[in-house]
Amino acid sequence: YKNGSAKIKQQQYKNGSAKTMVVQIDFISFSSLKDKTSEEKIKFILNHVKQDKILVLDTTLDLDEEKQLISQTMANVTKNFPGIEVSTLGRESDDLRTRLIKLLGGKTTGLTVIGPTNLVKQLKKDPDKLKLLAGT
Repeated sequence: YKNGSAKIKQQQYKNGSAKTMVVQIDFISFSSLKDKTSEEKIKFILNHVKQDKILVLDTTLDLDEEKQLISQTMANVTKNFPGIEVSTLGRESDDLRTRLIKLLGGKTTGLTVIGPTNLVKQLKKDPDKLKLLAGT
């Protein structure tokens, strides 16, 4: 599928008044990331998350990429950018089947959700699903 974006509007009632909250979620396809180097992927992710966007990647980051992402995030933490939340569902195993599929140019399964800590209130992972609660 192609890259997409969703804006979610929700009414919050505080002290009897209505308040609108908008959270932007960008869905990023595997094909748009597959030719990027690890450094380019991390730069892409951080640029989007610093704009208060939640990313849903149609792929997983490998462990080294995830470590680099966390390391670079920690180096960039400021008052305006408090950090990120990351969770991966369906991380690829390193078995013969997975290596063969990758060798043939295919992809197994996986999904990664990344968002700024000021928006991501809760990110829970069960064996088969991710649950995201976001808001301001």
